[in-house]
Order: sequence, then structure tokens, then C-alpha cells
Amino acid sequence: VLGGGFGGLATAQQLRGALPPEHRVIVVERESTFHLCSFKMRLMAGETKDQREGERPLSELARKGIEWVHGEILELDPKARRVRTSSGTLEGDYLIIALGAAKDGSGIPGFAESAHNLYDSNGALGIHKALQEFDSGRAVVLISRTPFSCPAAPYEAAFLMDSAFRRKGNRQRVEIAVYTPEPRPMPAAGPQMGEAVIGMLRERDIKYYPQHKLQKIDSGSRKIVFEGGEAPFDLLVGIPPHASPKVVREAGLTDETGWIPVDLNTLETRYPGVFALGDVTSIRQPNPTGLFLPKAWVFADEESRVIARNIVAELKGEDKSSKFGGKGFCYVAVGDGLAAYGSGDFYAYPAARVWLEPPSLRHHEERKKLELELLETLV
Repeated sequence: VLGGGFGGLATAQQLRGALPPEHRVIVVERESTFHLCSFKMRLMAGETKDQREGERPLSELARKGIEWVHGEILELDPKARRVRTSSGTLEGDYLIIALGAAKDGSGIPGFAESAHNLYDSNGALGIHKALQEFDSGRAVVLISRTPFSCPAAPYEAAFLMDSAFRRKGNRQRVEIAVYTPEPRPMPAAGPQMGEAVIGMLRERDIKYYPQHKLQKIDSGSRKIVFEGGEAPFDLLVGIPPHASPKVVREAGLTDETGWIPVDLNTLETRYPGVFALGDVTSIRQPNPTGLFLPKAWVFADEESRVIARNIVAELKGEDKSSKFGGKGFCYVAVGDGLAAYGSGDFYAYPAARVWLEPPSLRHHEERKKLELELLETLV
């Protein structure tokens, strides 16, 4: 299993639980800890002050019978199911690629100098500090490129900013805006979800600017430059461009989308015995929209189960009959101890059907409970 993020660890856990001890399950990961990405919202909101609360040491995998190779993946040969790492070379009967998405703003002039990176733990802590110090001006959430992980996260950030400024009593002196290249929020979730999010933005007087393609950020004049226009900012929260890891591209696993294509049902790549899941994949929804499945942990979780069941079936000499169904859900934090809840069928015809339940304290508490359960289960 390549990658010790959510998808990789979920798959390793599923395999270990279903296979007898003579089968080895190995996770290759360069980091020493697992980070639960959704904890960044709690860091930004100030609900938790220590990023270590959302981390667990990968050394704990050993007590579950899962081997951890602590090293960098240097070369990947999918045909031979061989991986060269900084800790040695491994060959497997099966290879599961769960390397996620590389998040790097260096390709956009001015991003690193101007933006607080929402997808980085230190960046999330920096946003919290900036919100405490910010008194008046224009606070902007900027989505630089699509696709990106956790499609709700930028909108959650805007909602949490609104909540923070209202608590401080300076909301009337702050304009909050979201700029995105998307045609509407979370387009892959269907029009109902998008309209629901736009409605929540409007209720909170958060300006929304879709279809804005970023060119650069001018740090000196504090302006965002788009194709055909520009916008000022005083506080900038940025979502950096995402790309598949270099080692995946060099292995020839990606297609024209820049991500790994997989079988719609089984998650197997064009190489027998090689599967991919999570953010590193491109899975087109089987409906006329032509949109891709969002990059979100809930899909990686179900994909991990499908992959594990099919590998176990093949080892038993049975058909690979388990299929990924495209259903998913998402909690959307809105501040004030509240969260909305979206769920539905992303494979529905003729378009995804996803609905958003209104924000409530119950949804927020459910989310916190789920996050803690995931941390304890995955490592």
C-alpha cells in the first residue's frame, strides 16, 4: 500500500482484517504520523490549539499486524508491481496506490508570499491568528485551481471567518468573498447542493465570485489577478493547486487529466493487480454531466472496502464482484458550533443527487465524534 494517508490506511486495515496472518500487508509512507485533514478546520476555528490532536504515529500500525516502511518512494514499476524506496525495494502480489494529491502553490506567482494555505496545519493555525488580529478590510478565500481535495473546505473557511468576525463584533467592518474557477460550489454534487451552499453564503453576506481563473497574486499591491480582471484583498486564505505526485506521473500511470484512471467499479488500473484510490485517481461520474468524483475521504473509505473485498475474493479463487457505488456524505462546518450535512448519490442519472440538511449542533457533534473514531480506527 503506497501512502499512509486516509485511503492507504483504510485499505491496509480492511486487508489486514480480512486476510490470515501469512499474508503481509505493508504500508509505505515517508511521514512518521497520520494527519486527519478535517482537523485543519478545527485549528482554524480555534476549537483545538495543538495540531497533534489530529495526528497519530504510524509506528502504532505494528500492533495491528501492519508493516510500515518509513521511506520516500523513488520509483514505481506498475507492470512488475515493484517499488523502489529510500529504505529498499519492495515487490508485491498486489499494489495499492493511495498517494493522494501534491499541494503546491509555488507555481502561482505571489501565492506563498500572500496566502495562508488552508490545506497546511501551520497555515490553518496562521489563519486563526490572523482572524484574531484582523480588524477591518477585505478577507478573501481563493480557490486557485480545480480539482482540489475536500470540495467543501473553502466554503467552510468562509463560514468560519464570518462566525469569527461576528464573535469579535467587527463583522460590519469586514467584507468576506470567495473566488473560484468553479461554475458553482461543489459542481460534482449536483445543482441542489450548489444552490444550498450559495444560499448559506448569501444569508451570511459572503460575496461569491464563480468562474474566476487565477493568473497571479500581486503581493505588493495586494491584488489577485484573474483572466479579465483583478480583486483587492487584505487577508487571503488560499487553496493551492493540486497535482498527482511526480513518481506517479513518471511511472506512466496518469492520463490526460493528470490523475490515475481506474475501473469505475473495481478501482483497478490498466495494470492487473494494481489498484488506485482516493485523491490520486480520476473517476468520471457515469452520467451525462461528464464531471469527476470529488476528492474526499468518504469516497476513499468506500473505495478501500471495495479494493480489499476484491483482492480477498481473488485470493480465494472467487470473482471480483464488489463494486463502488458512488454514494457519499459530507459535514460542512458553518461556525457557532454548527454544521450542515450533505449526502446523496454521485452516480445518479442524469446528474448527481445530493441534498444538504440545515446546520445544527447535532451535525457538528457527529462530525467531531466521527473524526475521533477515524483517528483511533486507522492507526
